[in-house]
Amino acid sequence: MSDEALAIRELARSGDKDLFLAALFAPEDRQPHLFALQAFAAELQRIPSLVSEAQIGEIRLQWWADTLEQPESGQGGHPVAMALAETIRACGLPLQPLQQMIEGRRFDLYADRMPDLTSLEAHFGETLSALIQLQCLVLDAKAATSAATAAGLAGVALGIARTMLTRQREKLVPQGMTEAEVLALARKRLAEARDAAATLPQSLWPAFLPLATTELYLAAAEAGRQQVPQWRRQWRIWRAAKSGKI
Repeated sequence: MSDEALAIRELARSGDKDLFLAALFAPEDRQPHLFALQAFAAELQRIPSLVSEAQIGEIRLQWWADTLEQPESGQGGHPVAMALAETIRACGLPLQPLQQMIEGRRFDLYADRMPDLTSLEAHFGETLSALIQLQCLVLDAKAATSAATAAGLAGVALGIARTMLTRQREKLVPQGMTEAEVLALARKRLAEARDAAATLPQSLWPAFLPLATTELYLAAAEAGRQQVPQWRRQWRIWRAAKSGKI
């Protein structure tokens, strides 16, 4: 494995351990492309923590948007951009969901509170759901056409559950709602996601394995904890992979 590939793999691992561990259950030739997508998502997610002003974050997000439109001129040797461009080419990925992932991260740059439930679900639909659907396309492009509903529900459920353990939870709860109501929505979407994913082929399973950790995050949020031990998440993902049940 090249130094570049190792760097992308490490960024994927450090960016989202749940998705990284799930990708290890994918065929070996698909893993580099999954890691490229995860590294791209990690780069977007960390932008708000790296900038002191929203405008600077907007510039960084725009760089990624421009790079997607003209990859040959915008990469500038950026390892994640180069890996992503190769994944787009090799897997024939559409640009729209990648662009949605960029747009979805603009919300994180500002202190504005989530305005309503529709916006809440749209936020995670544009970010985590889009990533899950893109991973499905990498794993099995033909079967991925049947996974859109499951990916949408899974991203919302897992995204809400995980964010409710972070400092972002206060701005995540729409005006007039309680944290308990938002967590109830996540549980509802989790149940719907499980039903939708149950009929999908095994080739797509690595994209949905992280959903198995959602219950852990929800329980932790409801108990007022701020984290879930890694070993518990890893065990849930392994058990789901071996049992075929999320």
